[in-house]
Amino acid sequence: MPEGILLIGGTGFVGRSLLARLHSIFPEIYTIARGNSNLKGYPNVYHHQASLDNSVLLKKLLPLCRVVFHLASETTPGSSVLQPALEATNNLLPSLRFLECLQEYSHLSLIYVSTGGAIYGDSENEKVSEDTPLSPLSYYGAGKAALEKFICAYTRQTGNKAMILRPSNFYGPGQVCKEGFGIIPSIFNHLLQGETLEVWGDGTTTRDYLYIDDFVDYCLILLRNLSLENGVVKIYNIGSGKGTTLLELISKVEEITGRAILRNFHPARKVDVKRIVLDNSRINSSFSWSAQTDLQTGLKKTWEWFRTHQT
Repeated sequence: MPEGILLIGGTGFVGRSLLARLHSIFPEIYTIARGNSNLKGYPNVYHHQASLDNSVLLKKLLPLCRVVFHLASETTPGSSVLQPALEATNNLLPSLRFLECLQEYSHLSLIYVSTGGAIYGDSENEKVSEDTPLSPLSYYGAGKAALEKFICAYTRQTGNKAMILRPSNFYGPGQVCKEGFGIIPSIFNHLLQGETLEVWGDGTTTRDYLYIDDFVDYCLILLRNLSLENGVVKIYNIGSGKGTTLLELISKVEEITGRAILRNFHPARKVDVKRIVLDNSRINSSFSWSAQTDLQTGLKKTWEWFRTHQT
């Protein structure tokens, strides 16, 4: 049985965080991403600058691997507003071509990192379980939901193995500021630059923030105990299980940094979910996993990294 791990989108924030831990455990790790990457210090990591639907490359790498993490996304909820075709051309279509290639390799387990923050839409429940009907507000969330359904159909048709993870909002050291994605690095960046933070809505939108090391810890547990059924997709929420409003988040950051955050309020956007907090009961029951890093601690560690690396 091959022992390699393939990370699709392996040079992004989550991919780099996984690599930092996986490279010392697995003999060979392969990454595919559109951008180039400096992977010095990882002699057993082999990066390929390519699209995830490069069938020639995939046919070389897939026989060498036993697990594929699909982490890639070319859009954000904000960047594809009023552009549904952007989701189709940049994310959905390349991923479907990738699935076509994957069909031939029954030994492989696919782990698709979807979204728990955008896929459920607005729910009246205090916490949202995996059985909650999907009702995305953004084209980004709709694209994730569509690909999940295709992965379910892929496993039924081929009998191959797959798992879907629905993480809440990632944050942590190593996450650089990217326009329209990641409120925590955006706040820190605005602080360092002395700029005013643009706030959409009244600041009561509530999110579930997941520290990146907690997610990586789960992935290591998963890889040590990976046992998927042929033709069956298992779906897991993975979050902190705690909700924080944007105003509460800003207050925590001000307390940690000792700096005031200037803010400018705008009307709420239709693509933004008002409240999302994930129910982690299923993943806790199956893997005895729960997030260990409270928001205060995670923000402190992230701020220390941010002001060291982004100044």
